[in-house]
Amino acid sequence: MLSKDVLKGNLSLIILSSLAESHKYGYEITKDVHRLTDGSITIKEGSLYPALHKLEKQKLIEGYWVQQEPGKPDRKYYRITDEGLKAVEVEKERWKYYMDIMGRIIYG
Repeated sequence: MLSKDVLKGNLSLIILSSLAESHKYGYEITKDVHRLTDGSITIKEGSLYPALHKLEKQKLIEGYWVQQEPGKPDRKYYRITDEGLKAVEVEKERWKYYMDIMGRIIYG
């Protein structure tokens, strides 16, 4: 089980990585992450939406509304921007570096 600190410190990267695959609405992002991690990571609504708003303000993602069938509320989808894709690549490289360094420390 991952600590809450790990999730908190990497939530933006987790969201951006999910959106790099395809456009998604909020709950779909949480389902995707939960599925990919075999339930090890659960993103709560109270963390997800502030993070999505922050990423929008940083112009790393864009939100857009999709009309649903009659009687259902419209749904806001998110897509990653070109700047967001660049940010994902930078963070992936940082993670590779971090894992390499930690591996040397832990495993010798």
